[in-house]
Order: sequence, then C-alpha cells, then structure tokens
Amino acid sequence: MKTNLRLLKYLQALLLIMLTTFSSFTLAEDQSALANKIESVDVSSLPGGRLSIRVRTSQPLTNPPAGFALTGPSRIALDFPQVGNGLGKNSINAEQGMLKTISLAQGKERTRMVLNLSNTMSYNTSISGNEVSIILQPSIVSAGSTVETKFAEPKLDGQKNTINKVDFVRGKNGEGRIIVDLSDPTVGINIKQKGKVIEVDFINTEVPADLQRRLNVTNFNTPVVFVDTMKKGKNGHMVIEPKGAWEQSAYQADKKFIIDVRQLIEDPNKLVPSSKVGYAGEKLSLNFQNIEVRSVLQVIADFTGLNIISSDTVAGNITLRLKDVPWDQALEIIMQSKGLGKRKNGNVILIAPADEIAANEKQ
Repeated sequence: MKTNLRLLKYLQALLLIMLTTFSSFTLAEDQSALANKIESVDVSSLPGGRLSIRVRTSQPLTNPPAGFALTGPSRIALDFPQVGNGLGKNSINAEQGMLKTISLAQGKERTRMVLNLSNTMSYNTSISGNEVSIILQPSIVSAGSTVETKFAEPKLDGQKNTINKVDFVRGKNGEGRIIVDLSDPTVGINIKQKGKVIEVDFINTEVPADLQRRLNVTNFNTPVVFVDTMKKGKNGHMVIEPKGAWEQSAYQADKKFIIDVRQLIEDPNKLVPSSKVGYAGEKLSLNFQNIEVRSVLQVIADFTGLNIISSDTVAGNITLRLKDVPWDQALEIIMQSKGLGKRKNGNVILIAPADEIAANEKQ
C-alpha cells in the first residue's frame, strides 16, 4: 500500500514536471515567434487633465495601433500587431489622473493593451521611430471651451496637398455630412470643437479659389447651417456651423474625409441627450495606412465578437481613419468604399463583393 502511494506521488510529480516543461516550451515558442517587443511603457501628466503614454518597441511599427473605446467600465483597447510583451509583467499600476491601470495580453499575432479608466477619455495615437505616443484627454469639457483632436498626423516630407472638392449631403438618418476629396490620403488633419462651431485644418494643403466659399445648407434640413472653406496660412481651413444640440464624428476612407453632424434629442427622462436612431454599435477608433481590407475586417470581428467571414474575392488595401464611430457604421464605410456587400445569418456575417452577394441571393 505504501509502495503504491509513493509510486502515485512520484508519477504526479513527474507529470507536473512534464506539464511545466511543456508550458515553458510553448510560451518560449510563442514569445520567439514575435520578434518585435514592447520594451517600456511610461506615463506622465499633461496640462488640462491630459495624460501621455509612451510605448517603446524594439522595432519601429508601420502604423499606430488600432484601438477602440468601451464603456461600463470605461477603457480603451489598443492592438499592437506582430508585437510581443517584453515587459515581463501583464499589468501596470498607473494611478495618474483618470488612468488607473494598464493591462497587457499577448496572443499569437499581437499584444492587446487595455487602458482601464475611472471616466471616459478620448485618445490620439502617433508613431515616431520605435516609440508610440498615446495622448488621453477628458471627454467632458466645459461649455465654451476648445477641444482639439489631431485626427491625422501630417507626413514629415512637407508634401503640398490640395482639396479637390467639398460636398454636402443629408445622411439617411438626418445627419449633415460634409465630404472633402483630398489629393492624397496622408494629409494631416486637425479637428477643433470651438464653442458652437467645428473647425478643421488640413495641414499644408491648398484650397483652389473656386472652393474658397460659404455653403448655405439650411435647405437640407440637417443640424448644419453653414460650411465655410478658406485658406489660412499654409493650411486649408474649414468652419462648420451647426444649430441646436449636436454631436459630430469624423472618418476617412482613402482620399475621402467625412464629418457627420447629428442632432441630439433632449429627453427629460435622460441625464444625457442622445442622437436619433441610426447606428447602434459600440464606438471605436481606427487608424490604418494602406492596410489589407481583410485585416481591417478582422479587427472589427475581434471588437464585436461576431464571426466575420471574408470571401476569397475580397482583396485590396485601404487607408482608414475613424474617430469614435459606431462599429456598424465603420463596417458600412469599408463596404461602400470597396464595393462590398454583406449577408448576415445569426452572429455570422459574410462579406463579399456586392455583385457576388446579389448573385448568390438570386440563386
């Protein structure tokens, strides 16, 4: 009996050693598969309640990390593709301003960084060499104050760009939509909410004389009254004047930059006004330069938890910038810009060229 008990303990110990060795080997194999690593994360405070997070990697990134924001609780998730966690830990206790902790989780092909917040904050990302800069700023500001967002960082080569066209349409949910055709998808763009107007600067960008004008768009019956386009120094400058209570979101697909201005509905039973019924998905922000369309669809699949299947005929690249856009609207933007359609069955979404979807539905 004692011999059997000793043998059982020996076998249990041997099994534990084998499992530990196997786990260590698997972990080392996963770690070695990602040559680029996050080497350091530094957090510092900035004026106005803003925070700076600097993430240093062992090799430069091609694009800033794609991210999305969540509420309940408030947090921001950023995905570093083909980057491993080289910090030796999975959590950082920040405790600065509204930033409580930073969590890191490494998968086979990426590391996801989650910023855990005490309240909602907006963010901007940029890259310079081996360093990723993340700027957080409080989302709630006092009336009459100015909030500026660096929607897109300009290229450092000083290339001169041009605004080719400015158009205005009414969206299907009654929103005012300003569409700007750019000469290059890499134009730097700053968006500033200043009091009751929205100001947009197109960095180092020419505005042809025939586009330097005021558009009176009151007849469209949207929250937007005027759109002024002009030259301001070396930049193209646009002032959008809405009426009433409103909110705005901006996005860019290749050379088209778009701002949507939506009316907010005052409901006495709600503490915060809400926009009209339209897109219902959680909001996310993305910033990709010339990335495969299939890769962007995978990011949305990860964000939503849905099974998004791309047809073999889905191809091509896209430059995409989104700021606080509902994920279902983001998916529609991608499909419209690339001539794609979708077919949904439960929690499975098939994405394919629109004519292919139409042909399959006729069968």
